[in-house]
Amino acid sequence: MGATVVFHGDCDGVIAAYLYIKRFLRDLYPSHINLVVTHPWRAHIDLQKAQPRGELIVLDIALNDRISTAIVALSTKHPKVVVVDHHATSEPFVGKIQSYSRVIYAKSTSTPRLLAQHFSMPLNPYESLLVDVADICEGEAPPPTDERSLLEVVDSIRMSVAFNPGDAEFMRYLIDLMMRARSIHQDEVVRTRARRAKLLLSSLLRVASEDSVDFGRLKLSLLNLPVSRAFAGLIGVAATELSKAYRKGVILVREEQDKVVITVRSAERGALELSKVISESLGGVYGGHAEASSITLGKEPLEVVVGKLIRVVESLVKR
Repeated sequence: MGATVVFHGDCDGVIAAYLYIKRFLRDLYPSHINLVVTHPWRAHIDLQKAQPRGELIVLDIALNDRISTAIVALSTKHPKVVVVDHHATSEPFVGKIQSYSRVIYAKSTSTPRLLAQHFSMPLNPYESLLVDVADICEGEAPPPTDERSLLEVVDSIRMSVAFNPGDAEFMRYLIDLMMRARSIHQDEVVRTRARRAKLLLSSLLRVASEDSVDFGRLKLSLLNLPVSRAFAGLIGVAATELSKAYRKGVILVREEQDKVVITVRSAERGALELSKVISESLGGVYGGHAEASSITLGKEPLEVVVGKLIRVVESLVKR
């Protein structure tokens, strides 16, 4: 009997998967661990990839009604279900799944930090470094340190994962490196992948900057379907970089095959509240953190969504 580990395909998601596997599933790794990489908007679908009768571990997935319903249904097929998450928007759904799974939930800086705190993990220096990396990836300011390697690891993991966040084989490669306590930022596969991601990111930043509208304290940028497909994994990173560069909130709207996604970034910790307002006005599901959040809408012409969104943003900046 093995285990399925379902985790968010981002920096703190893969580090959370490593920490949980190392501490609680070490005897099953790698041959009896099924890794499933997902994102909140499609996690209710990817959860069905769990191997029946084995343990089911769900890490760093912002809960919503569909995901919670899927977890309740899957609890009848698995002897043990564990859910670990730190997203603020998950809180209303915790009660729905508590009777069917072991839930570790708190509004922590990252899921790895939550794991370390809840299980009172005595971290070794390598693990401690990765928990700090996860915090920074989630928007936490770097701790005061002269250790340059910390930011190098942040950059290498964040960019190499963003190159293709759905690549389960690369995620397994990263976890293998971590399990062996290897230097991630010096690994040639990771370096090559991160380098390619940076080249793509520079192009995306140019496109997003050119096709944007300034609203004072907020900047709105649009990405049509071809651009969204070409740069899919880097859009969140780009929104963060634009927010830092402009020193204002960024709303990045992108068209996808069956939905429209609005990515929100705020250096002033207002992203989640802004996403809530937009979601209430336009419909859809929102989730994330104070610094970084997003809204997923049903399929609608991009120009229609943008027209509605501009009215919402204009009313906000007038307040």
